[in-house]
Formats: sequence, structure tokens, C-alpha cells
Amino acid sequence: MNRHSKGIVAATIALLCALCAPAQSIRSDGSPAGTGASEGATLPQWDVVSIHPVEGQDCPGNAGMRTTTDGMNIVCVPLLFIIEQAYAIRDASRIIGTPDWVRAYARFDIDAKVASGDIAAFNKLGRDDQYRMLRALLAERFRFKAHTEQRELAVYDIVIAKGGPKLKQPTAEEADQSHTWSRERGKIETVNRTLESLTWVLTGELGRPVLDKTGLTAKYDWTLNYTPDSAAADQAGGPSVFAALEEQLGLKLEPAKEPMDVLVIDAIDHPAAN
Repeated sequence: MNRHSKGIVAATIALLCALCAPAQSIRSDGSPAGTGASEGATLPQWDVVSIHPVEGQDCPGNAGMRTTTDGMNIVCVPLLFIIEQAYAIRDASRIIGTPDWVRAYARFDIDAKVASGDIAAFNKLGRDDQYRMLRALLAERFRFKAHTEQRELAVYDIVIAKGGPKLKQPTAEEADQSHTWSRERGKIETVNRTLESLTWVLTGELGRPVLDKTGLTAKYDWTLNYTPDSAAADQAGGPSVFAALEEQLGLKLEPAKEPMDVLVIDAIDHPAAN
């Protein structure tokens, strides 16, 4: 992946959305293994779906994915990222068989709405059911089919570095508040969050799964500043993400291999006409 493509993906990820959730395992049919509270339940059908490919390199200020009162609105988002969200994978390296046109970050505007009579039912849906509806949209309009397999993948394990972690405990006031975080290219800042958000960001940054093996389960405040492109870190004079993690947070990345579920794409095509 070149630096420009990384920038597109990072810009999109930075604009996230109500659809984002922790990574999940996936079933043999390619669906996330979530809480299953409403699995098998009949969901509202999409009434109107508008899909348009996005040309050019500049996305508008409202780029990203979000739910609305009557559906989903996706603006200038790579199709690969939409698939990640729909299947709760959060890691492109766990999607196998991606065609070149998809992996090249083909982006789309998608506006999907339910009928007026289904709005009340739609607003009662949980995140897992929103994912199910998004997968149905991909199947119908992109003719998307996939299944899951388990394969051994190269990963990074986050472990505690020599000298111990450098993570700040939230204040009493922060601990009573909802956890928050902010991210811009080369900087991550969190308040009252577990290390899950760190593994998610580093997975996207490094292009392979990052697993938390620290054993640290508490919530922390922490800030990480690094040079996004590790190859350019020396030229820019800033630390690579590897060096920054150890120097600033007292954590370390170690290469490893782990058996993991992957989503294998069986079929996908350019979207059907509106």
C-alpha cells in the first residue's frame, strides 16, 4: 500500500461513525458472531438505495459512515472499508481474495433508506442488525458472497516493555464520564479507555492484526505521537510507531503468528445500476 492510499484510508477511518464496533469472530457463512439477540429476526428491507462511485482524490468534509433516522449514509468511503464494517472484521489483512479494483480503494457514496412505515422498527435495531442490513445491501447491489476460514497469519503482539507501562490512570472525574478518544494522522489521544482502541488503530497502521498480550484490562489515559509512515520516520526526525509505543507508553510490538478467522470473498462485482 503506498503512502497516498494509506492517507485515504486513515482520513476515512478518522471520520468514524456509529457503525464502528470491536472486532468479532465470524461464522462459516461470513457473518459476525455477535451477541445474537435478534439473530433470525426479520429485519426491515431497504426501500431506496442510491450508489455512486466517487472519482478523484478529495473527499468532502462529511466523508464517513453514519446511521440516520431512516437508514444509512455513506460518503466517499472505500468499499473495502465498508466490507470491514459490515462483517465487523476491522482488518483488511483478514479479507482474502479481494479484487484489485476493490483493494485500490474504490470509493462510493451510498444512501440507503427504509420505507416510512419501517422507520420506527429501524430505530430499534442494535448494531448487529445494522450490520446484517448492510451485508444484505452488499449482497444485492454488489453481488457479494463470502465465507470464513481459519488461517495462520502474521500478527504483532503488544507486550509490556522493559521498565513497565507508562499509562496514566483516569482521574475520578474522568472515570465517571464516557470514554473518549480522538485521532489525527500520527497522533492518538484517549481518555478512560482500554487498550482495545490502540490495537485497532495499530492494526490499520501496520497492515496486520495487532493483539493485546499485555494482560492490562483497566482503562487509561494516554497519548501516542509518531511518524505515520515508518519508512519516512528517520527522514522526518520523528519516531516510528514502534519506537513511539515503547518510549511513550512503555509497550512493545513483537512479531508473531496466530490462527485467525479470515473472510474469503467468493464473488463481488461493480454495483448494479440505481
